[in-house]
Amino acid sequence: MVKLEPQKINQIYDYLNNENVPLKPADGAFVFCRIDPLVSARASELYNSGLVSYIMFTGGIGKDSGYLAELQIPEAKFQAALANSIHKVPSENIYIEPNAKNGGQCCEYGIRTILQNNLPHKDLTIVVRPTSLRRTDAVLKLKSEQLDFKANYQRTRTKYQFNPENPTDYKEAIAELIRITDWPYHKDKNGNPEPWALPQSDLPLDLVQYAR
Repeated sequence: MVKLEPQKINQIYDYLNNENVPLKPADGAFVFCRIDPLVSARASELYNSGLVSYIMFTGGIGKDSGYLAELQIPEAKFQAALANSIHKVPSENIYIEPNAKNGGQCCEYGIRTILQNNLPHKDLTIVVRPTSLRRTDAVLKLKSEQLDFKANYQRTRTKYQFNPENPTDYKEAIAELIRITDWPYHKDKNGNPEPWALPQSDLPLDLVQYAR
């Protein structure tokens, strides 16, 4: 068993958490949901600061739903309710995609939600948990190419406090690094290329080896 090295875990986290700072004003926020209320807090902060004109929450019931799964409440509806009731984002500027069950579907269904509502999307800001920033960006850009959806993306994280010695945190960071390494080269059941994300040109191979 490989010894846990917090320094290496932090290096993995820093690689994954490649936020765009400072943010530029964008048309809307493309928000990837989970049970964490920090998601709606960050998205609402963008709206209330005038950095986006609408928020599109995407996410149904999946692996990060927690007790929402028992209640059969989609993540996007939960986050939208928080944005409206707690953070005072007007309901007319909130859009909900409640059916996606994984990251790829969040990207595809979220794009379709923007198109179906004729929302401006020249510039969009991705909002997601820090460890998922790089992978989400890579999946969304691939889906955008496949759907001929033209948009410029920038990324921002929720204000989650990462702890390299917390099992939940370091396991999530390790899993995300492996995903961003393997997903661009995924194959279908017949062995044909079926990429799930765009490849990364700057993969830290030493950290990938450690993660595996």
